[in-house]
Amino acid sequence: MAGRTPGKDDAAARQRSNARPHARQPQKAAPRASGRAPSSPKAAGRAPKPPATSRKPSSSSSARKRRDASSYNAPSLWTKDAPKAPSSGGPVLRALSLAGRALLAVLALVGKGIGWAFRSLGSLVSRSRVALAVVVVAVVLAAGGLVDLGLNWGRAYAGVSIGEIDVSGKTADEMRDLVEQTYAGRLQAGAVTVYASDEAAARVADAMAQAEDAALAEQRSVEEERDRRQLWTTDANALSASLPVDDLVDEALAVGREEGGLGARAAALFGGWNVKARADYDAAALEALAADVDATIGSPRVDFGIAVQDGQASVTEGHDGDMVDRGEFASELDRAFLESAGGGGSFVARAEHAPLRIDRDGAQAACDAVNAAIAAGARFSYAGTSWEASATDLGDWVTAAPEERDGAWTLVPAIDEARAKPAILAHVQETRTGDPVHVTFERDGDDVLVRTDGSGEVPLAGATASALNAALFGEEALEHADVEVDAGGASAHRPASGEPVEVTVGSGSAPATSTFDEALELGLVAKVSEYTTEYTSGAGTENRNHNIHLVSDLLNNSIAEAGGGTWSFNGTAGECNAERGFLGAGAIIDGEYDDAVGGGICQVATTVFNAVYEAGYPVPTRHNHSLYIASYPAGRDAAVSWPDLDLVWKNDTASDVLMRTSYTDGSVTVTLYGVDPGYRVSTDVGEWTEGEKHKTKTERDDTLSPGTSYVKTAGTDGKKITVIRTVASSDGSILHEDPFYSTYDPVTEVVVAGPEAPEKTADASAGGDAAKKQNEEG
Repeated sequence: MAGRTPGKDDAAARQRSNARPHARQPQKAAPRASGRAPSSPKAAGRAPKPPATSRKPSSSSSARKRRDASSYNAPSLWTKDAPKAPSSGGPVLRALSLAGRALLAVLALVGKGIGWAFRSLGSLVSRSRVALAVVVVAVVLAAGGLVDLGLNWGRAYAGVSIGEIDVSGKTADEMRDLVEQTYAGRLQAGAVTVYASDEAAARVADAMAQAEDAALAEQRSVEEERDRRQLWTTDANALSASLPVDDLVDEALAVGREEGGLGARAAALFGGWNVKARADYDAAALEALAADVDATIGSPRVDFGIAVQDGQASVTEGHDGDMVDRGEFASELDRAFLESAGGGGSFVARAEHAPLRIDRDGAQAACDAVNAAIAAGARFSYAGTSWEASATDLGDWVTAAPEERDGAWTLVPAIDEARAKPAILAHVQETRTGDPVHVTFERDGDDVLVRTDGSGEVPLAGATASALNAALFGEEALEHADVEVDAGGASAHRPASGEPVEVTVGSGSAPATSTFDEALELGLVAKVSEYTTEYTSGAGTENRNHNIHLVSDLLNNSIAEAGGGTWSFNGTAGECNAERGFLGAGAIIDGEYDDAVGGGICQVATTVFNAVYEAGYPVPTRHNHSLYIASYPAGRDAAVSWPDLDLVWKNDTASDVLMRTSYTDGSVTVTLYGVDPGYRVSTDVGEWTEGEKHKTKTERDDTLSPGTSYVKTAGTDGKKITVIRTVASSDGSILHEDPFYSTYDPVTEVVVAGPEAPEKTADASAGGDAAKKQNEEG
């Protein structure tokens, strides 16, 4: 039986003990009870010195040391508390964590892709010199592009110009300054001449022709002048021209970027890239000038349209034409204004074929829409009263105009507010029991204020017309029945079928004070009448047209007071003399056209007279010209001359009347505003009767070439005519009949002649006779 070996048994026991798990971290084993030194330097914490003896240890002692060392250095099992569940951190943190892991995954994938691409590229380059060259070129281009981007950031690329200005490398501010300096002065100071033909351009050099043209220019009617017109002159002010500096600069910066990219960049560098210098023109002014040119050198296009009579719309005929191309016309104006240092130039206008925009089918479609919309009429209501408008009434308010939609032209019908508003206001005045709101006008510098007593209601005629238009011709109203539109307190309701459109006229309190535009929009005041006359504007008419514009400015915003207030041309304009800026121009003096300071103001007086005539206001004082002018309606001209001849009219209504004037290079317009009295005006024009025959006289001008002459004044015979105007109230009762008598004197024909041609000498006559005899004999 083997005895227990303490050292061995203890070591085995310790090993078994170390193999069992403990709930707590283990403590280090205590040193053995024997006095022997630890068997391991680590266990002692220091390196012990070897014993002094040289005696070799026994084998049993060595084995025991190895067992002790093995037992001491055996790994211990360390334990810890059970792991805690990680905190969730909430849904936001979980979402961020998920997003972060997804981003890292994507970046890792991208990195792998880039690495694969570089490895593939490296492999390709190592095998192919062509690939290597391509890579080198790409790198160089990329580097150059980055350098180029840095150098040209916010600057125009090399080779870019605006008109004649090289803007290479210039910043936006630098380009703006250069464009302003180069072109602004040219545009504002320049004048452009437009010729009707190459022959017209050559005729300008003919001094005799120009003298006759200038002498007769003011005597010709607009129609005569239009038929024989040779040229037109215009300037930046007449066309409301402006320089689009910012647009030009933006276009220059866009070259090689948004415009054309790298290809445009290269094209600009090697061949140049020009942004065309141009001006912006008022669309209406440009169209008026082009239309005037069309009337002389072309045949204006007339689109098929519609006309509404007695409540029924029908198609009006149209045809192709020959017209000035508007885009090309504007480009020619740009060149004439901007290319010369002086800002003046000229060009010959060319008419081109102008096809129809609206054909018969398109006009018929608009007719069908109008007839369907207005057939049942409309029923208006206001403040407990109502009235009905028939298809005929609505038809008088309908207009139609071509509009371009989605690249195609369409004839679009609509209610014309300028026609509908006065009619709505007149009906309101007829149906409501109280007096209409009375207005007075007050000038405040260049502005006009409209005043009332601050009481009473005003109908919102403008909003009502808008609502009616939407109900009749709005896209939804045409496609779907039972549509209601609300506009500023007014509404219009279109029933399903066969019933009139129901219209509620909105109303609002009359403001004590409002601007003119506000009062017009509210319907507090309205346009009572308007009249326009035309005049020639060629060479020789400059002074006359200056006088027309000047006196129009003096009459603008003048007021005829309510309750019988009178308006006088001479009293409003004053004396039109040189001290006030009027120039010498053609006037009728003793039966002849001659120069007089203020010549041309009768054009404005005639326009005023016709506006008042159409409104129905009484005209106690009016004189006809001594000579007939064919541009005006027969017997409806008016002559003025300080202080003897005047034009006077009277405001017989309960509200003030405001007169406004406006003009273009070839026309003047007079408009009367106020509370429309609703007068109905009719005219009876009598027959012309013959008057005195004209005479002829000759004036000598030694500066002319011998034997030459031209007509200074065209002769016409005298004549007489009577025009009777009848003015009735809105209910048809006659208020007054006004006869206007006109007796026109003959116009003496005046011929300007140079010295008489010298008579042939006797020798020249004899030589001629001898030559004649020789020919007869031969």
